[in-house]
This record gives sequence, structure tokens and C-alpha cells, in this order.
Amino acid sequence: MFKILVAERRFSALLLGSLLSKVGDGIHELIFILTTLKVTGESMFLTGLIYFFRFIPYLVLGPLGGSLADRLSRSRLMVLADLARMAVTLAFCVLLLLGLATPVTVGVMGFLMTALRTIFQPAFQAAVPALVDAKNLPQVNGASQIATELGGLVGPAVGGLALARLGQPGQVLLADAASYLVSVLCVLAARVPAHAAPVSPAPVTVGSLLADFHANYRGILRNRPLKIAITYSAACILFVGAALRVLIPSIIRQHGLPDSFVGYAMSATAVGTIAGALVCARVLHEFGTRRLMLCWAIYGLVLAAFPGFAATLPTIFLAAVALGVAGAFVDVVLPTNIQQLSDDGSIGKNFSFFSTLANTGEALSAVLASGIVIATSVGSGIVLIGAAVAIVGFLGRYRVAPAGDGRAEAATPGVLP
Repeated sequence: MFKILVAERRFSALLLGSLLSKVGDGIHELIFILTTLKVTGESMFLTGLIYFFRFIPYLVLGPLGGSLADRLSRSRLMVLADLARMAVTLAFCVLLLLGLATPVTVGVMGFLMTALRTIFQPAFQAAVPALVDAKNLPQVNGASQIATELGGLVGPAVGGLALARLGQPGQVLLADAASYLVSVLCVLAARVPAHAAPVSPAPVTVGSLLADFHANYRGILRNRPLKIAITYSAACILFVGAALRVLIPSIIRQHGLPDSFVGYAMSATAVGTIAGALVCARVLHEFGTRRLMLCWAIYGLVLAAFPGFAATLPTIFLAAVALGVAGAFVDVVLPTNIQQLSDDGSIGKNFSFFSTLANTGEALSAVLASGIVIATSVGSGIVLIGAAVAIVGFLGRYRVAPAGDGRAEAATPGVLP
């Protein structure tokens, strides 16, 4: 992977900016959580309301972000989104420093940051294939996943240390604001090329963007491997979100283990994800939809086995690492598969459609987890969810004919609008 990053220098510049931005996101998330709990008086209802409000942009603006990425300069979109996120973060800093943060203002800050993420992410994902050789896509997607995990590990730790030293959350957020500025410089250094395929000459309006998205949606329905990759993966995320966010922490605590063990499990999962991303491209040599569905099925089986290892720290660590490795294979194969099955005029919208479905599923996962816990035990719930993911994976693999899977269909004229 290191040789690939050296060879693909423009992508490496973009990846460096993404890594620094992810570290900043980790700092921001820590401060956001602490501030939300403070301004709501630790009211779970108000906290949940703020997080639901922060989720709304995925539904409302998610389809628009992908259409913009396929209609406008992806480099310019990423630069403008990062500059806007820096401005919002600085405004959040001012609110905290002046003691003006309220549930409403915190909710608005969260809403704006999510809205800008729906613009940045499709542009970033659509830019990657234009920066690298097609054969290197699995390796660079693995590198992107590693950057995400490192940001999630380093960001909260840096934020916690800075908060302990400075004592003022507003000052800590200055590092987050600076990370977006560095990300802008990295995006400019990457020199993302213009679209290879012609785009619609219609003016950029909300109506034209939604029309683009709807037309692309019809194209997805005609492309069975792409449709299954996106919709079945979103279904798996609905199940997995419930297990990772609620049920696994619950079963660890049910064994009488301290809350710190939940943190250890999360860190171990991140370690496994990084390890899996490093080896995935070496182990796998094909990244079609059938292979993606097999990876989901394996992930489901590993998840179903987790309750049997949740009694002691060593076994929790092993199970969490295994879950991270399995998840990394999904995280590398999934974007590679979508990239291979998309053309330059649809890739942003395809990622945006997947992101909208996936984030909706993740938001609804807490409701699913609550229903499962009411109906059965936590351990049985994890087993059932793991089995459901495995079934979805095997069903998706069965529904994609081997002849219709893989890179070849991406190059078929007229498959996607």
C-alpha cells in the first residue's frame, strides 16, 4: 500500500487532507457530545432530539450532494465545503467561548456540519477514480478506510488531552477549524481533474439536481449488481448499527464489566479495521458484487459469534478485532464495487444514494435495537442480527449471476444515465 501511495501522489495529497479532517472531526464530535449533554442537562430526550435534527440533512440534502458532484467541479465543491465547515466551527467556538450555547444553537451547528458533509463526501468519493489507476482502487480505498479509523482514534484522544490542558472547549475547537484549512490546501494540491464524461447542460437548480438523481435512480434499478450492492448493503447497515451502537456495549456491561471495557472494545475494533484494510487488497483480487455479499455474510457470522466471547477482556479484544477485520473487508470492497460499476457522470449520485440509504438505516437502527431487546435478550438479539446480516449477504450473492458481476458491466454504454 505504501508503494501505491508514493506512486499515486495526487491521491496521497487528497488523503492527507482527509486524514487531518477526520482527526478534526473526532475532536469536533467529542466537544459536540460534551456540549450537548451540558446544554440539555443530560436529558436523553433533548439529546436524542438534537441528534435526530443533525441527521435530517442526510434525507433532505443527500440526493443533491451527489448530483452536484456529477455536475460541478469536485475540487471546488470540496474546497467550498471545507471552508464553510471551518466557518461553522469557528462560529461554534465563539458560542462556547461566550457561553451562548443552547440546545437550539448546538442543534443548528450539528445540522450545518452534516449538511456540508453531504456535499463534501460524494465529491471526495467521486474524485478518487479520476486520480488513480483503476487497478489501484482497492488499495487506495483501503488507505481511505485506514485514514478514517486513525482519525476516529486520534481525534478524540487529542481533543481529550487538549481539553484537559486548556479547560475550554471553544479553544479546543480551534484545532478542528485549522484542520479544514489544511484540508483545503491538500485538495488544491491534488489537482482533481475535470469530469471525463459530459454532464447535463441544464442550469443547476434544485429541480434539475433532483431530476438528475431520479434519472440515476432508474439507472440503478436497471443495473442488478449495483442495485444489490447498494440496497443490500444499506439493509446490512440497518442491522449492524443496532448491534454496534447499543447491543454490544449492553452485553459487555451485562457481564458485570466496567464501562471502560466498552471503550477497549471500540478501540480493538478500530485496530482490527486498520489491520483488515492493510491486507484486504493483498488477499482479494476481485471486488464484484458477489464478493461484496460474501464479505457481508462473513461479517454477519462473526457478529453472531460475538456474545460467546463477551465475558472477559482478552476474549472481548479478540472478538472485537475479528469484527473489525471483517468490517474492513466490507469497507474496502463496497466503495471499490460502486466505483467499478459507475461511470464518471453517475458516480457521485450513486455514492450519494447509498449514503442516504445507509445513514437512514443507521438512524433507525436504535429503534430496531430497542424492539429486539424488548422481544428477547441482548445476547440473543446480537445473534439474530448477525444471522440476519449473513442471510442478506448470502441472498445477495445468490441473486447476482456470476456472469453479470464485476467490472465489465460498468463499461456497458447506457446502463447508467
